[in-house]
Amino acid sequence: MSRVKAIHGGVRRAERRQITEEFTKNRHVLILLATDAAGEGLNLQVAHLMINYDLPWNPNRIEQRFGRIHRIGQEEVCRLWNLVASNTREGEVFTRLLEKLDQMRETYGGKVFDVLGEAFAETPLRDLLLDAIQYGEQPAVKGRMHEVIDSTVGDGLKSLLDERALASEHLSDADLRALRATMDDAHARRLEPHDIESTFKDAFTRLGGRIVKRAQGRHEIAHVPQHVRSAGDGPISIKYDHVTFDLGRVQPDDRARTDLLAPGHPLHDAVMAETIRNLKNALNRGTVLISASLDAPHLLVGVVEEVVDGAGESVARRFSYAYVDSRGTVHPAGPAPYLDCAAAPDGTASDVVHGLPWLADAESKATSWIIANRLPGYLAEVQPRRLAELTKTRDLVTKRLTSESERLLLDATAASEKERRGEKPKESAESLHRKAVELDVRLRKRLELLDQQQQMSTKPPQILTAALVLSVSDLPSRE
Repeated sequence: MSRVKAIHGGVRRAERRQITEEFTKNRHVLILLATDAAGEGLNLQVAHLMINYDLPWNPNRIEQRFGRIHRIGQEEVCRLWNLVASNTREGEVFTRLLEKLDQMRETYGGKVFDVLGEAFAETPLRDLLLDAIQYGEQPAVKGRMHEVIDSTVGDGLKSLLDERALASEHLSDADLRALRATMDDAHARRLEPHDIESTFKDAFTRLGGRIVKRAQGRHEIAHVPQHVRSAGDGPISIKYDHVTFDLGRVQPDDRARTDLLAPGHPLHDAVMAETIRNLKNALNRGTVLISASLDAPHLLVGVVEEVVDGAGESVARRFSYAYVDSRGTVHPAGPAPYLDCAAAPDGTASDVVHGLPWLADAESKATSWIIANRLPGYLAEVQPRRLAELTKTRDLVTKRLTSESERLLLDATAASEKERRGEKPKESAESLHRKAVELDVRLRKRLELLDQQQQMSTKPPQILTAALVLSVSDLPSRE
């Protein structure tokens, strides 16, 4: 197997994802060579050493590449080498810019690069480089270059960062209380590592996979069956040298790359999806539980509540539980009611269910109650926050695309004047004008999409699971 992989414009998206998976999971693949085709959408925090051989003239991309490895989950010290011919006029501009960026990185961190391109809107970096190449020996040009870089990367960034922020960092007391309640609820719902481990191992083995326990809480997966890899939405490696179910083992001291197998990991989700597909009939039948806290039979339902926008895209989703009693009364069951329950003895369902005729329409009563009592509040909770984000996004998109369109029209006018004088511009007036029109069309479509995204509503609740919960006294006697 080759120790070097390459990503470039001729590599298709699916193949890029597979190459990334091999680079991040297979210890034999050591080097990834990439053009700007790998500049977006790839998570490469398994690596921590990067060499920029060819520096781009667009400042947005100078450190966008570095962001592929310097991101959440990276626990090594990342080092980046930018190869610059410092004894050239172009290299002097880059050297000054990189020095200033190092100073500002300590103050603002990675967010500096989110707005770097906009910071150079008045005097594009490209123009500074061209001036340096043509007139760099002139002291006035060199002094102006230093002045523009220092003021742009220095004083102008703070106001841009504040302006571009989509969310306020200041929370009211009410917001803090709501956040604490959400965190407590999430803590009650969270799956424990030992539960995830036992479930995954049983399911993976049933599907023909092989997983072997190693030292320090880690496991090795020697082979992932083809039908499991095909069931995943993301790239899945054929084998995994180090996996764990414990977050504390994700990056052990020996620096071996360890995957956390938990919901969200492509392999975990593929195994669960394939298991559900194979055992759908058993899941649809539901189960019977015993609870010491109930004094009468209840139907426990697990429901997905969801807010969608006018484009049909999901805005927010949550999972909740509700109880339905024999009178058809519905009430919340709390974040994790199953923790107070135990599995009923085998055969309980056939002995009990036929004597509870109210179960026939219990799920429909739960659905009606959730529509009337829970979904309106959920929409009211989600809508203001999402509308604020969309309003900010609309302003930024309109400003950026309108500004670029106006610049192209000005360049088209200048190019047309050159053509009138018989000169040949770098780009024709027709081409520049066409790009401006395309930007206007792009802006209109984006605004139409934002209009759709502002139209939010709730979907009908979807019951995913149900269990008949009995009290101890409801158990049939065994004589």
